[in-house]
Amino acid sequence: MKVGVFGLWHLGCVTAACLSSVGHDVIGYDPSIENIIKLQSGEPPLFEPGLAELIAQGIKNNKLKFSSNFSELSQVEIAWITFDTPVDENDNADVDYVKNQIISIFPFLANNALLLVSSQLPVGTMKVLREEFKKKNPSSNLDFAYSPENLRLGKAIDIFLHPDRVVIGCDAEKEKIRFQQLFKNITNNIIWMSVASAEMTKHALNAFLATSVVFINELAVLCEKVGANASEVELGLKSEARIGPKAYLHPGGAFAGGTLARDVTFLQNISDEKLVPTKLFSAILESNQIHKQWAFRRIIDSLGDIKGKTIAVLGLTYKPETNTLRRSESIETCRLLSNSGANVSAFDPALKELPLEYQNFISLKLSIKEAIANADAVIISTPWPEFLKIEADDFVKYMNKPLIFDVNGFLNKIFNNDNRIKYYFVGKGV
Repeated sequence: MKVGVFGLWHLGCVTAACLSSVGHDVIGYDPSIENIIKLQSGEPPLFEPGLAELIAQGIKNNKLKFSSNFSELSQVEIAWITFDTPVDENDNADVDYVKNQIISIFPFLANNALLLVSSQLPVGTMKVLREEFKKKNPSSNLDFAYSPENLRLGKAIDIFLHPDRVVIGCDAEKEKIRFQQLFKNITNNIIWMSVASAEMTKHALNAFLATSVVFINELAVLCEKVGANASEVELGLKSEARIGPKAYLHPGGAFAGGTLARDVTFLQNISDEKLVPTKLFSAILESNQIHKQWAFRRIIDSLGDIKGKTIAVLGLTYKPETNTLRRSESIETCRLLSNSGANVSAFDPALKELPLEYQNFISLKLSIKEAIANADAVIISTPWPEFLKIEADDFVKYMNKPLIFDVNGFLNKIFNNDNRIKYYFVGKGV
């Protein structure tokens, strides 16, 4: 099939590369000419394991090309909208930006094409777009569909090519054949529903995951106060058949990035607009924001005044296997520590240099040993696999007194039974 992928950041680049790898002829479009030029040379705009290689393979096989010439969209059977919806620091999404981008390509789409949207947009947006299109093109047969994306940084290619299922909201029964052809080399497990239901499914999925995260983290903090171990409680929960082993219930860091928060905010806005009280949704972001300060609070509990103290932070990126710093919980913690007078040193396997905006409160080191030298406390923030090679002896040797706060309990097997080290994680009391 000839597929146009419009919006080339994380979701769009992964979508375009993966579709080309299973045999479709794909053209990737983006309003940024600079981004297009880099992609034409095989350089994606952000790091995702395997993505650069998959893009290079698609270009070499003549299955993938990139363009800013929207007139070429007239050739595609499916135009797949993959913009990452911008979100501000208060988790409010710039929906109009994505809507306007979609509207801008309406004149270039073939009459019998299919417009598939996967960008995070509030339920009801597809109806608005369809009405906007019909006003200007009353005789067109263009159909609209929605499929919520479910990618995760660091695992996006595997998840796209081997999904549990694909959810598709499609009100035109005749379009199911095209979707089956689109996904035939990826999955035949397609969950069909209406467009509005698919839009709401995206909100529901992310809000449920967000609720799970804040639930277990609030419970973990209570465990710390009463002497229970939240990791053991986690096992008790997941062994219950009505919950299950894959539940999103691991005590650790707050959820970061804009993805989960964006959909929770969408639901809050809908409840306000429709005058429906939704106390649970309203509490999710507040609880999560409080939990982001877990490591900071625990360090204050242990050290008291941290002015002049050296705190080392291992892991700065939003997630492992990415170099993304925006909305990183670790960066927020570093800022809090610095504002309280601490000297913050840090190490991250993906970073050789920090953006200027972070350099005034974080001293980036090029090794773990350099970061923890003479440190009064260490925070293990982003769970990079490289950290599993850490040796407890180094912390005893290089730190003033080994005091470690491992937000996710990632290095539990290395530190937890070492009597030389004070080691704490979410759910284990200080």
